[in-house]
Amino acid sequence: MTNRLKLLVGGVQLRDGVGTVVDVVGRILTRAGLYVLANERNYASTIYGAHQFDPLVISATPPLSHGDNLVDILMALEFDANPDVPRQPNRDTILRHGPHLRDGGVLLYDSSTGEVPVDDLVARGVKVFPLPARQIALRELRREVVKNMVVTGALFRLLEFDMDQAYLRQLLEERFLRKGRELVDLNLEAARRGREVIEQVLAAQGWRDVGYRLEPVPTNGERRLLVSGSEALGMGAIQAGCRFYAGYPITPASPLLAFMERWLPRYQGRSLQGQNERESIRAALGASLAGVRAMVASSGPGISLKVEEFGLAGAGEIPLVVVNAQRAGPSTGMPTKTEQADLRMMIGAGHGDFPRIVLAPSTLEECYTMIQEAFYLADKYQCPVFVLTDLTLAEVRKTVPEAFFLEHRMPPHREGVLTEAELRRDGYRRYAITESGISPRIFPGTRGGIFKVSGTEHDEFGFVTTEPPKRAAMMDKRMRKLETYLQEDARGPQVVGTPRGNPVLVGWGSTKPVLLEARERLRADGLDVAVVHLTHLWPFPTHLVRPVLADAAAIIVCEQNWSGQLADLLQERCLLPTRRILKYNGRVFYVSDIIRGVREILRNGATEFRVSEFVPVTVEAHEGD
Repeated sequence: MTNRLKLLVGGVQLRDGVGTVVDVVGRILTRAGLYVLANERNYASTIYGAHQFDPLVISATPPLSHGDNLVDILMALEFDANPDVPRQPNRDTILRHGPHLRDGGVLLYDSSTGEVPVDDLVARGVKVFPLPARQIALRELRREVVKNMVVTGALFRLLEFDMDQAYLRQLLEERFLRKGRELVDLNLEAARRGREVIEQVLAAQGWRDVGYRLEPVPTNGERRLLVSGSEALGMGAIQAGCRFYAGYPITPASPLLAFMERWLPRYQGRSLQGQNERESIRAALGASLAGVRAMVASSGPGISLKVEEFGLAGAGEIPLVVVNAQRAGPSTGMPTKTEQADLRMMIGAGHGDFPRIVLAPSTLEECYTMIQEAFYLADKYQCPVFVLTDLTLAEVRKTVPEAFFLEHRMPPHREGVLTEAELRRDGYRRYAITESGISPRIFPGTRGGIFKVSGTEHDEFGFVTTEPPKRAAMMDKRMRKLETYLQEDARGPQVVGTPRGNPVLVGWGSTKPVLLEARERLRADGLDVAVVHLTHLWPFPTHLVRPVLADAAAIIVCEQNWSGQLADLLQERCLLPTRRILKYNGRVFYVSDIIRGVREILRNGATEFRVSEFVPVTVEAHEGD
């Protein structure tokens, strides 16, 4: 098979270089014109010693999704003895993922402490390549750290790719040449030794090849980038004019903090790591009051701590963009595992009623475009705008043409900001009662305007009041923003296929690519289904969603939480019955999960299908967290 495969790299976290191998391989293949999708990164919340794995889909054309949990090539980088299995090397990766290795696939493992018995895999036609990677790095090259290059060189030989090391040499020179030619040559030598071992195994076994190979694909000058979801959010925010970011380290929002700390100063912006979550959001509110586009990001536990300030943004009518990169909860839950269980929180967090907007991008590309939209909406409606991602979406790495980022740039337009001339002509009331619910805005220091802001109930000028008529009028004014939003800016669901008369898969967030691929496979089996995906979740656009779903044969909502939060919202707002496919074990949806669920629901009449794909291993292996 050429230019299409799924590779899984596994090993001990922060020791075996799983992330480095995937990063090097991903960047080189992207430069070679291939598309890379790494959408299932798995690691533990412990700092060191737990199992880590990172699957990578490689294709000559953009892959629709990460597909199933089956892999074509398994790379096990552990080398030391496993205390659960005396006198055997660590084979955690093999035990965990061997059952998912495709029949006839390839196993490459570090045999530095001995060869592993894999008769069961050999019986399934798997080609096995023991590679003493650590031994080569430590004993021959005297630098254990180049073990990663031994492995990378071996992989490229298996795939008959970069045989002259041109791509690898270019990447190494970019990274290490400033530290000396010797370091580049050392890494190239490590890669060469890895290739050499593979050659020996191929010759000994009499194999001509392993059945998989990669070839460079001409890009006709098109430049492509390997980008993460967090990087796409950061790029979009800076493009939207965000010049202040405040955050506090938390998984999986920390990469966005790191991105903004690195890049925002280059655009005359500031990034702040607060002492805690509340300090961060208060700093962002202050920056926004001063007229700077500002953003904060966190995950579930951190979002919970910011709730009081959400109300302040609503009552004080302060624009603010808040990113919630969801992870498995409740409480600290599973910090490094994915989930979609904060939808209800984001549409209701805070005491009292106040306007808010909730968006949920479904792809890396939408992370870039919708964060720009979020800044526009926050400014226009002067309220908090929540952008719901999840761990999968935040950490996905994907090949994207650079032109995409250049073509989807929303000018940082700001509505409703009065000029000094308008102030002199009309006077100024910060919280003026308007038909749209949106009051004209100025920034502190604007000549001719008195800037007064309050989170306590106030009149049109900002003076505190509890008079019932003024209170009622101000509440009505603020909440009218939602009506204006639904009329002017709300978007209906994305629709693929024909919902009328057919079963419909409904989703939100990072599940969209999987639903689209499930649709393709179901259609190939003769079952016509449609996909309806929601990105604008609150205020709920009932007038746009209900007509799409009203005549569906069955509404099957697929989401990664226990209760079916979007399904409940659909029933509540559209008065339509829903069925559910739910997964909440911390892993992503696979296409096979959706297909099994659809068949269970349509053939057997089930109202819900809860996914469990656990495959027992022969030794107990804990993740450590």
